Amino acid sequence: MSSNRGSSPQQNGERMNGEPDIEDSGNMNGLKGRTKRIILGHVWNYVFLFSCVVAAIVDPLFFYIPVINDSQRCLLLGKELWTAVFVFRMVTDVIYLVHIALRSWKDFKMCVKTRSNIFCSNTNVCASVRRCFAFLIDVFVVLPIPQVVFPFIFKEMRSTRPSEIIKSLNTLVLFQYVPRIRQIYLSWKNLPRNAGKLDGWIKALFNFFLFILASHVIGAFWYFFSIQRETACWHSVCGNLSECGNSFSCANPDSSVNSTFLDDRCPIHIPNTTKFDFGIFLEALQSGIVQSSNLPQKFFYCFWWGLRNLSSFGQGLQTSSYLWESCFSIFISILGLLLFLYFLENLKTYIRLAIESSDQNGKTSKEEHKKRKRKEKKKLKEEREGKNGSGKSIWKVGKRLLCFKPGLRCKKEKSSQSKGTSDGDEKLSSS
Repeated sequence: MSSNRGSSPQQNGERMNGEPDIEDSGNMNGLKGRTKRIILGHVWNYVFLFSCVVAAIVDPLFFYIPVINDSQRCLLLGKELWTAVFVFRMVTDVIYLVHIALRSWKDFKMCVKTRSNIFCSNTNVCASVRRCFAFLIDVFVVLPIPQVVFPFIFKEMRSTRPSEIIKSLNTLVLFQYVPRIRQIYLSWKNLPRNAGKLDGWIKALFNFFLFILASHVIGAFWYFFSIQRETACWHSVCGNLSECGNSFSCANPDSSVNSTFLDDRCPIHIPNTTKFDFGIFLEALQSGIVQSSNLPQKFFYCFWWGLRNLSSFGQGLQTSSYLWESCFSIFISILGLLLFLYFLENLKTYIRLAIESSDQNGKTSKEEHKKRKRKEKKKLKEEREGKNGSGKSIWKVGKRLLCFKPGLRCKKEKSSQSKGTSDGDEKLSSS
């Protein structure tokens, strides 16, 4: 028992000495785990932002799928483009679902760690409503609306009877596209950025990206609405007439459309506004873009149309009396104005930051100039003091040398000293 008691302090000492090493190793492992999680989080944010950008670019390509066969006056679909866009959209939706799951898991972990956190407390009503609203927007963005809606739109366009469902379906597709742009902006704000000129350049690139993306979207809508206007003319002319056949689908062998009849009632090459006014969509119909299956040709022509009218705020648009055409033209003008104002705001902030940085540089340069002047003054004083000190030392050394040598000055000093001593002795003797 005594041996155990004697050895217990050493064992306890060894344990006490060993505990800090275990704690340090645990802290190092925890720090490494945190850094890995932070790096993976940044990488995932970049991947998610890239997927959002790809989704925003790919979604308008759905509008380029329908093509008009001018010779037969029928509507066909580009199956290759449909397959490619469908696959890209599914991939981006999967990435978006993973992002929603990761964010929900992160919020759940925060609630588990701190019960009084704002994410899990029901006292703050505004925060909970905002959180629920953001979650609903994310769910709405992930819904496969284009994959489901566009087949119905194409079906209604190929029928010989007019339909009002197409307008509501177009609005639904547009409403889903707006939150995707919002998600790009939020993801861009969450990225780590450096202050200064680099941040200004990033904002400028984001503004340029928004302008290019808006031109792409407007061009795609213009192409799609042009085809819808031509089919709307077919629907208004045909109705229940036998000259139009059963449908406007090129894949239907039973459809026997009288092309000359439609050319006379819906004139395109020689427009007649009294019969049907195509308005701003006449250019697309006359150029032959809606009859082309070449995607790059259609894409760049429509992109140029959108860029031209967006940069000019829609000033050159000659609209008809059609309501939705006027709304589309107003949307182009307002969107161009908003993007221009956003560009001016970013330019204003960039100029302000540049002025502040130049002022700071000017202040630092003035302070450095003052410091240089002070250093120069100190050096001049030291040089002067050094010169004076060297002169005095030379005079003392010369004086000593003269005293060691027989000279007049030393003799005079000695004679004066001897006279002074003799006079003092005489005074003492007389006294």
